[in-house]
Amino acid sequence: MKLKYRKYTIKNGDTLNGIAQLLGKSTLEIKNFHSMFCADDDHIVLDFPDHLKELFIYPEYRETDLTLIPKVYFDGGDKLLFRPLNQKKEYGVQYTTTTGAESRIMKCEVAVTCKGRITAENYLFEVQRISRFFVDDEETSTIADELAEKVSGVLYPLEISVDETGQWTGVCNFGQIRQRWEGIKEAILDEYEGESVLQYLALSEQTLETESSVYHALTKDWFLNAYFGGIYIGYSHKFNCKKDVNFPLVPYCEAAKYRVTQKIEPYLDEYNLIAIRTSGDLEEERTIGDFENHLDFPYYGLMDPTAKKATGQFAAKYFLNAASNAIESLAVVCTMDLTIPKKVEVIISKM
Repeated sequence: MKLKYRKYTIKNGDTLNGIAQLLGKSTLEIKNFHSMFCADDDHIVLDFPDHLKELFIYPEYRETDLTLIPKVYFDGGDKLLFRPLNQKKEYGVQYTTTTGAESRIMKCEVAVTCKGRITAENYLFEVQRISRFFVDDEETSTIADELAEKVSGVLYPLEISVDETGQWTGVCNFGQIRQRWEGIKEAILDEYEGESVLQYLALSEQTLETESSVYHALTKDWFLNAYFGGIYIGYSHKFNCKKDVNFPLVPYCEAAKYRVTQKIEPYLDEYNLIAIRTSGDLEEERTIGDFENHLDFPYYGLMDPTAKKATGQFAAKYFLNAASNAIESLAVVCTMDLTIPKKVEVIISKM
């Protein structure tokens, strides 16, 4: 006699998406098969109802098949631990900026090293560029690009403090940055001339003047915002949470705030990686005019309450090593619907 179904006892931490992955089925297939045999109040809508104890599964699977798939380890039930190793990790980094119909691709390689704890709550990380910057697959060639690369190069190696959520919180080697700046500044003056060069150096001097000004400038760094984005948090028994993400899409003004839902898969994926996905919408008081005029506050919104607020989306995917919880790769896409739409894509992959 052939079985019509088997029953699986739902355990703490099981999700519809997780079970579907384990069985190699879509969530729709899992829901539809279960619905063929379950009671009326046991139907699955978005996820397992809180009262549901058993799931009807395809007869070719046994309950033991589902217990063999590794789960993500959580501390205290729902917190993903940040446990950086004292070793260098090298990544390929790609930024794609799109303004209207025009796109630009920038690439470089970056090394990240945890150098240990500096306090009970913070780690010391070193971030180092280990390659030249490439723009549209060519080394920087214009004077403006060359100056930008030389000036930004004084920041590296950059030492930062990172808290236990994986969020970067401050600059730790400002003195070294200032020393490097004095040397690079003299070298630039020896190599280049012209009023525009002097103006660029004057603006750079303001940026690099104090530890606070350096930190403020780095809050607009795409790599730091993406890689040290505070993903090591509590995800609740539903394996998701609501949070605000500040991402610097528009230059010369404070980062835009996106209200997002961040979800973690309780089971490892087919590559034995931890998967985290984030998505949400722009949640700002600033209007389109405020962003287009690089304002940090909703000036046009206050002047005209009917002015159209800016809209946009944020999405991110993280894939982590299951043994260390370290980032293997990530992708971020951030958009804003201005008069000329803007988009930034960040891809970071371990080499």
